[in-house]
Amino acid sequence: MKTNKRRLFMLGIVIFLKSFTCQNVTANIRFIAPKPDSSMAYPFELKDRDGKLIRMADFKGKVVVIDFWVNRCAPCLALSEPLAKIRKYYESNKDVVFIDINLDDDADVWKNCLDNGDVQKNRTIYYTDSLSISLSTAPEGFYHPITSYYSMKGVPRWIIIGKEGEIIARNPPRPLPDKNGIESAGSLRFKALINEYLLSHSKKAKVR
Repeated sequence: MKTNKRRLFMLGIVIFLKSFTCQNVTANIRFIAPKPDSSMAYPFELKDRDGKLIRMADFKGKVVVIDFWVNRCAPCLALSEPLAKIRKYYESNKDVVFIDINLDDDADVWKNCLDNGDVQKNRTIYYTDSLSISLSTAPEGFYHPITSYYSMKGVPRWIIIGKEGEIIARNPPRPLPDKNGIESAGSLRFKALINEYLLSHSKKAKVR
């Protein structure tokens, strides 16, 4: 009698363990998300300062320039002005969209930067402007998956994305400040990269 009870008890344990294992396997399979194609843009879903959710998918059919920055980043401030000139250059071109993504983990810090900029060399400089769509990765900050996807080690950093979501450049030329009123080679190459893509894409569209 005792032997039968013991067998039934052991059988119950085995059934429970099998059920527990199956549940775990099922759960693990359920939560494994497909890894995005590394040749394509990261499919982000981030909020703007008003809390509106903005998706990378919203910009299909546009060339997208993404500018990553953080608060108190001196190089980000130094390069914000030449990048602002590039945004102005494309202001009337509806095929080109600029997005800046702040990587601070505090949304209030990000919003304060948008409103008040930062002081460098006794003057106020703004990280971005109204010609760019401003988004934030807070509260994850730099630990948001988008940074590992683009193998980011620091900022400033830019990504240029094509009309079908393909990555045109992970590390485009740096748009450096003008010198003696002459536009820097980096800024010229930055624009040339976009313009060459637009021209090539236009020719392909005509062939179709």
